[in-house]
Amino acid sequence: MLKLIEYEFRKLRRRPLLLLPVPVSILAARTGQGYDFLYKTVINIGHFVLLIPVLCIIGALLFFEERDNQTLRLLAIVPVSFSCLAWAKMIVLLIVSVSYSIFAYVATVIGAALGGMPVENLYGKLFLCFVMGIMTWAAIFPCITILVKLSKNYIFSTLFSFLYAVIGFILTNATIPNQSPNLFMVLPVNVVSRWLLPVFNSLNTAKYPFDIGPSAVSTPFCVLYLIAYIVLFGTLLCKNFSKWKEI
Repeated sequence: MLKLIEYEFRKLRRRPLLLLPVPVSILAARTGQGYDFLYKTVINIGHFVLLIPVLCIIGALLFFEERDNQTLRLLAIVPVSFSCLAWAKMIVLLIVSVSYSIFAYVATVIGAALGGMPVENLYGKLFLCFVMGIMTWAAIFPCITILVKLSKNYIFSTLFSFLYAVIGFILTNATIPNQSPNLFMVLPVNVVSRWLLPVFNSLNTAKYPFDIGPSAVSTPFCVLYLIAYIVLFGTLLCKNFSKWKEI
């Protein structure tokens, strides 16, 4: 498995994707609304709007490269378990997601320093970014599974990834005042956003104009929900990817 992960990482050379949080941090810092606003923006926009499509596009690159280079049959001869190969690719995406989240936090601290804004609870906010990296990774499983199932080209994968992220973000923000549980919680981003409600409400930013109690979900609920998503869509992903042996 470690060799497979190392092999997958080699595909990502010279791709400076971790720089993506920097523009968001700069724009948020220029508003002059304080560090917590900057931090909330990078968590909210940086993960749900930027990181999700970026991870899905990287996922398409990792899954489609062998297919496009017609090396899948060689991998089957080695032999390499396609389920192990699929999980190696997803573990690489997990590492990328967590690395992005930590870099996003560093970008907020740098933005705060440049803007002369005080930063409180450094380690707590860093830990939340680490957790958000894992949760965002879990949220991409449905999208990656659909991309592997449809097995289209990179242009389709890019468009579908951004559509998945934007629709999820819009629907979440439009329905988050609704009491939980509800139908829109089928979207992982919706559940993660509801888990974040008390965290964001404790920051020194504008408070939500509704009672967050009925809308929020607990940590155990959120964790169990995401684990169920990983197991369900991870199984479907491996099943659909294994069919590529016949390509």
